[in-house]
This record gives sequence, structure tokens and C-alpha cells, in this order.
Amino acid sequence: MIVRKLGNDHINQTFYPENITAAISAFRPDGEVPALSEEYWDGGQCRIYKVHFLDGESWSVRLPIHVQSSSQDTIISVLRGEQDVLQELGRIGFYWAPKYCGSSLTFENSVGFPFMALSWVEGSPLSWSTTEPPRPTRDKVLRQVAEIQTALIECSKENRGTATQYFSRLTESKLSRVRNGQLFGITEQDCFC
Repeated sequence: MIVRKLGNDHINQTFYPENITAAISAFRPDGEVPALSEEYWDGGQCRIYKVHFLDGESWSVRLPIHVQSSSQDTIISVLRGEQDVLQELGRIGFYWAPKYCGSSLTFENSVGFPFMALSWVEGSPLSWSTTEPPRPTRDKVLRQVAEIQTALIECSKENRGTATQYFSRLTESKLSRVRNGQLFGITEQDCFC
């Protein structure tokens, strides 16, 4: 059992990670209880666990335990917003996003915390510095990110113009902030890299 402090106020919220697998089994038609990986990842506002099923499928389980708020409603709202976005991306066929598998948007569950289950996307953390990754790999990663962003804009736009127009507006906005001294440490050239 983990007792977690949320935000600046001291709210003790009991969190039972050992109950994740039983809670997740409710989202599978066969009710299979998965195995929980021993490691977890903390990033942004969430802690992410990985569960494995016998058929080889893996899911990620996202718990917003790092949201800096003492309000349970705010924490639930953050997760609900992510859920809405992922469900919409699934609806429009954006295949780079993980698939939404289910959620419990309440603290009143066996885990003791709201959570969301998504398909697991295999990978490793990207290491990025002035020398890593080397230029050919760096260019490949940046190209892939641009392709994904372009595809996202194209499949989710609502008659707001092309992806090129969208990125042009972003670049112009950033350039304007750089020129007005609002983005310290960034040059005009950085806006085109």
C-alpha cells in the first residue's frame, strides 16, 4: 500500500497497485487477469504500469498520481480529458495513438485511484542531447515526428486549412514571440530547425 500526498495540501489517498491486474481484467471480454510488470514509469502527471496477457497482448495502465492538485475532481478531469482525446483519435483512425481499452474515473475502485488502460506501445525513452542521437538518427526521428504531426492535423482538422497552413501559423507565432523577446534562449533560426 502507498499513501500519496496530492498537491500542496496533505490529502492522504490510499493507492493499491497490487489490485491493478484484477481491475484491468474487467476490460477484457474473457476476463483474464494479466500479470503486472515489476517496473513502472513516472512521467508528466502519470505513473504508468505495464500488464501482460497470456495471448501476448500488453496494456499500459495510466494513473494520474502526479497531478498537482488537492481536488479529486481535478485529478479525474485530467484523466477524463486524456480519455476523450484518445477515444476521438481512435474514432478518426489515427493509428499512431494507443488504443483506449477502458477506464475507471473514480477514486472508489479497488486500486484506490482513477486509471485508464491503453494498448502498450513498445519502445524506449529517447535520449536527446547536443551529441545524441547522431545526426542521421536525429534527422530520422525529427522527420517521423513531423510526419506524425502532419497526419494528426490532417485527420483531425475541421475545415481549418491544411497542415502546411497550420505549421506556418505556428512558426509565425513563435517567430513573433522570439522577436519580441518573449522566448529567451531561442533564436529566429531555431524556429526553422
